[in-house]
Amino acid sequence: MTNPLLTFIHISDTHIPADPDYTTDYATAPPYSAAIALVQQINTLPVEPDFVLHTGDVAYDPYPEAYTNCKDILGAINYPVHYVVGNHDASEPLQTLLMGRDNALPQWHDTFEVNGVQIVIVDSNGPVPVPRGYMTEAELDWLCEQCAPDDPRPLIIATHHNPVPVDVPWLDDFMGVQNGEDFHKAILPARDRIRGVFFGHVHQNLDIYRDGILYSATVSPWTQFHAWPGQRDTIHDADIQPGFSVVSLYEKHTLLRRHHYSLTGKSG
Repeated sequence: MTNPLLTFIHISDTHIPADPDYTTDYATAPPYSAAIALVQQINTLPVEPDFVLHTGDVAYDPYPEAYTNCKDILGAINYPVHYVVGNHDASEPLQTLLMGRDNALPQWHDTFEVNGVQIVIVDSNGPVPVPRGYMTEAELDWLCEQCAPDDPRPLIIATHHNPVPVDVPWLDDFMGVQNGEDFHKAILPARDRIRGVFFGHVHQNLDIYRDGILYSATVSPWTQFHAWPGQRDTIHDADIQPGFSVVSLYEKHTLLRRHHYSLTGKSG
């Protein structure tokens, strides 16, 4: 049996609040307790991932006390965690309290290597009204530098907002990266080595293939949304259980497994 080059857990949209009892009428559980259940699921998987990738909206509100709760809960994960800044997040406390950085960058982007695989984190919180996303010129210029086509390493890209249109109006017009075409153009030269663009924000399992590039989102541990063709309103999906994705990269293929579980502890 061939071992994977890399295995990571893709989680997103934990929305951990400052108030542990905070909830909404459309959620099956408070996001605080839902995040605790998420950590328990990750720590009891039958595989050991190289790291966990959190694609944003770590906190529900951008308050320092919320990030104290985030650190208490997510700090119990048995593996390294890499964070993307979401539209609900405050970049400075996320970087200082969760990442342990002394000095926070105005926009958080990063690149690192694990087992010969390049991972690139891109900040999609540009100057547009929330919850929309936007890639600034500086962010796109930096991204172009990371996407050299002659680099031999497999490449994983992570961001928060849904980057490319899918003809679902509430996703494209209300939630998505408003200059997603510029983002797609920036990464296209590296198409042959891109093994996936992983994002959050949409609270659902959503896979898009464009020009041979996989764009992949995962469900939230807290609450999910629908995305039907032509849908214009935000509609919550009460039938989908919380979960995350387990992603394994091999020499010639990528295996993406959707992991769901109930908040009573059963998983599948």
